[in-house]
Amino acid sequence: MVHKSVAAILGVILGSCVGIVSTDAASHPVFSPAPSGESRSLSAFLLYSARGSRDLLGLPVNPSMVKREIRRLAERLRPEVSAAADAGHIVDAFRRVLLVEERFTYDQSASDPQNYLLGSVLARKKGNCLGLSMLYLALADRLGVPFRGVYVPSHCFVRYEGNGLRVNVEFAEGGASWGDDRYRREFRIRPGRPYLVSLAPEEMLGVYLKSLGAGYSRKGREEDALRLYDEAGRLYPGLPDVHYNAGVSLQKSGRFDEAAGKYRRALELDPEMAAARDNLSILLAGKGRYDEAIAEARRAVELEPWNASTRGNLAAAYCGCGRLDEGIREYRAAVEIDPGNRRLKSGLERAVFSRGGKSDTKFPP
Repeated sequence: MVHKSVAAILGVILGSCVGIVSTDAASHPVFSPAPSGESRSLSAFLLYSARGSRDLLGLPVNPSMVKREIRRLAERLRPEVSAAADAGHIVDAFRRVLLVEERFTYDQSASDPQNYLLGSVLARKKGNCLGLSMLYLALADRLGVPFRGVYVPSHCFVRYEGNGLRVNVEFAEGGASWGDDRYRREFRIRPGRPYLVSLAPEEMLGVYLKSLGAGYSRKGREEDALRLYDEAGRLYPGLPDVHYNAGVSLQKSGRFDEAAGKYRRALELDPEMAAARDNLSILLAGKGRYDEAIAEARRAVELEPWNASTRGNLAAAYCGCGRLDEGIREYRAAVEIDPGNRRLKSGLERAVFSRGGKSDTKFPP
């Protein structure tokens, strides 16, 4: 099989923008009825992805060309799916056609929008866990195959669930099947945490918009990000990351009380979300509420004892209320975890100086 170059495919897919709704980049799209054989969630995903390509990459996408490539891949899969003797052969057909023959590859970077914006995923034949999951789900939607999206903290994958079979597809390992227990170990999912469930299409769209919003936030477009988080929360209100991400954008915008409310909502859904406790601690310390700040920071450290930055924030909270000995202890523990972190070294030196002593801590050059 002859593979077109990325440049050639980009020239086709990333062409002039057609049919984009004339609204703000991240405002809610105006939907027309979904084309025959295409679900409403898929139509929304294609529209949001095209918008993201324009706004985050500066590459206007021709939606009709993206759909044409999806149709081509679906028609490649159709005879394989029809001929499959059982559900296991269907899962294998998707892996073989897409990951082996079409050569789609995995890239773990979550910060590169090309890894989850569908036009770029198709053009580069490369995506992260979200990009490849959405590709699988778009094709499954067209073919009537029961793949579902699944979310775990900061990661997603697809699950075949039907005809008496349940198979997880892990893109980080070439489409290998991981059992649920492995995900629980790898992502520290204890009983009661709201992850590892098979998602409805609209919930998986919420996962996608949560990540797309983070892309806008990295560009400093916090209001656009917040609109996407609002829509993601409407689609999947039980996803803690939606509320956490909204809290980050609100905190970056100086809307600290609203940010604290979002972090608390994330913690209601997942009390073990260390990042939300860490950021809430920072906000509480900024208001002089040190006892509460220390309690949140200590819980964050208990959840992620290897996280030097979190331990440094606990140290800063101790020092902020004059508990210098405890602050110095935590700074030293943080520097031991991350010896090259200048912020932690500086915090430790200031704390020792404030206590009236001379720093005897030796740092590597």
